[in-house]
Amino acid sequence: MNQEKIGKFIAECRKNKNLTQAQLAEKLNMSNKSISKWETGKGMPDSSVMLELCNYLDISVNELLSGEYLNEDKYKEKATENIISIAKESDKNKKIKNCMVIIVIVISICLLVLLIGKIIYKNFELNIEYDDRLIKCEIRDDDIICTFSGLSLVCLETQKVDVEEETLIFIKGTMLLQNKISSHFESWDSMAQLIDNQQPHFKSKITIDKNDCKKKIKVYYTDISFKKIKKASKFELQRILDHSKLIAEN
Repeated sequence: MNQEKIGKFIAECRKNKNLTQAQLAEKLNMSNKSISKWETGKGMPDSSVMLELCNYLDISVNELLSGEYLNEDKYKEKATENIISIAKESDKNKKIKNCMVIIVIVISICLLVLLIGKIIYKNFELNIEYDDRLIKCEIRDDDIICTFSGLSLVCLETQKVDVEEETLIFIKGTMLLQNKISSHFESWDSMAQLIDNQQPHFKSKITIDKNDCKKKIKVYYTDISFKKIKKASKFELQRILDHSKLIAEN
């Protein structure tokens, strides 16, 4: 359909009826801008108002969509053309709508991925590998003290397991993914600066009361989950010990 041709035809029919844009708009209960938009070819009357518009202008819907007055010979021919044109326009609008739906879905997925990424970034914890230049453990008279010194903020956790005549203490160092990304990785820049006798920015410390332990004490550094350690059988516990680093004993 030729919107510009249809617009000029609406304007012609309106003038033939001696109606201003404002008067036609009032009859249709619409704004002047809508009539102006039609007549300049920037828009089309909605199907809900098209029949009423044709009644006021004394034209058929077929003539409106053709953008001209039709005699009997041309009427059927134009009707067929208009039906085909409407069908094409409908298919075009459907494709545009489908594209918009796809775009909205893609944007929604991207936003969801960003949200999940942000949650992971702020909450995901990484295990810190053992390095004897950074991690120290001392068994003193009353306490067991473990420290971690470096340029990154590290959280030390502990899990105590009593077996037969000895106490096994497991130490684990973790740090948030966001802290690792925003700071130096401990095994690289941090180590280089510590070797150069620079002071560490962070120092994590954990103290365990020796009186709560058995006489024989062994301290291990591990990356195995404490939940698994607590539920481990004797055989599984031995495998955990084999995969952990003994850092202190009395």
